[in-house]
Amino acid sequence: MAAATMEAIAARAGCSKATIYKWWPSRAAVLLEGLFDLTRETITVPEGVSTEEALRAQVAAALQILREGAAGPLLRTLAGEAVSDQAVADALRDQWIGPRRVVSLRILAGAVARGELRPDTDLEAASDQLFGPIYHRLLFGHAPLEDDLPAVLVEQLMRGLRA
Repeated sequence: MAAATMEAIAARAGCSKATIYKWWPSRAAVLLEGLFDLTRETITVPEGVSTEEALRAQVAAALQILREGAAGPLLRTLAGEAVSDQAVADALRDQWIGPRRVVSLRILAGAVARGELRPDTDLEAASDQLFGPIYHRLLFGHAPLEDDLPAVLVEQLMRGLRA
């Protein structure tokens, strides 16, 4: 993260720093857009799967991304910076959390519409319940990001919200 200065990004892209700032407000926005471009396909929902399968796929994809490569450490660093830098917080929310959240909310809303989940389900809170434990473990490292975590999170959520 320290090496990813706007100067370094511009040099690597073969353009001026002003050009980079024209399109991205901060280095965090550049890094997160690059990360999202690399992982965009992980938020697609397979056709014809159950609500539980779709949610497990979403949570498992996020878990895998955070465990492998530089994504986990990058997001941990950016989350720390987001506390004191609004541009980083905005980029993190817009480039990483937002797109995944849209998909999970759509899956959950469909489950409510089909009568699978209670009509009074707070969709925002339900999405937080799915992904919050992953980010909590990533940030604080108190427990591993285990392979069975997506199934556990989805099962517990569904058990509590079923119609």
